Amino acid sequence: MDDFLPRGQAPRPESSDGRADLHVHSLVSDGGQTPEAIVRAAAGRLDVVAITDHDEIAGAGRAREFARRHPELGVDVVVGEEISTLNGHLLGLYLTERVPPGLSARDTIRVVHAQGGLAVAAHPFHPLRGTARGHRSIARLIPELPLDAIEVVNNAGVFSRLYDAWAALRNVEWMLPVTAGSDAHDVWYLGSAFTGFPGRDAIALRRALAAGQTRALLAWSWTAAKMPRHVRIQSRSALRFYRVWRQRRLVALTAPTVSLRQGGHREHS
Repeated sequence: MDDFLPRGQAPRPESSDGRADLHVHSLVSDGGQTPEAIVRAAAGRLDVVAITDHDEIAGAGRAREFARRHPELGVDVVVGEEISTLNGHLLGLYLTERVPPGLSARDTIRVVHAQGGLAVAAHPFHPLRGTARGHRSIARLIPELPLDAIEVVNNAGVFSRLYDAWAALRNVEWMLPVTAGSDAHDVWYLGSAFTGFPGRDAIALRRALAAGQTRALLAWSWTAAKMPRHVRIQSRSALRFYRVWRQRRLVALTAPTVSLRQGGHREHS
């Protein structure tokens, strides 16, 4: 496991509280490792990991099955998805089916809830929010949306503490349950931000989110020595994201139009 640990990061100490990284990407979208490698890397660092590939749950399903075949690793997997809505990015957690991108945030949440999942506002104040032209951002819509939680710690980059702090400050008004995620596109970052909760498995985590008993924590410091590797990882991730986006765009352009049966009617946002 030590091969996966960021330099200077020790394995997690024993504690009564669980650790969950609820925002992780695999090779199925733009991450750097397979879902199975992520589960192995999480062993000893995390109790729960959510694979949240962009608009896809296949990697999360693979990770969950691998974790179930290897209980000795002590890692529970939550099937998740980072969903591209018209208003920006949402995390769907505890999913059973893929949620289609391109819906309004409200319709997306409706689809997530219809399958028993939880909807989390992902890095709502990140400068690149993925909002479609002519639509309000999720950050502006939060008071109007039936969200289950808000991500107030996201370790995507050097300046993440700035928009994380703003999310935490605004949540004093909203009082939503909080989550933290590394937004890892490489296992180097895995567990660098995590959600603390009473318990040690995915069931206990869900119970803690419902009760507002989670904590958003950071276990990382940005240093000049980390920057070259960070830049390489982010560049690789950007290329993979573009390739995946282009492939899905081509599929969407050639696929027949299918009416949406889940999530009700489309709404203006």
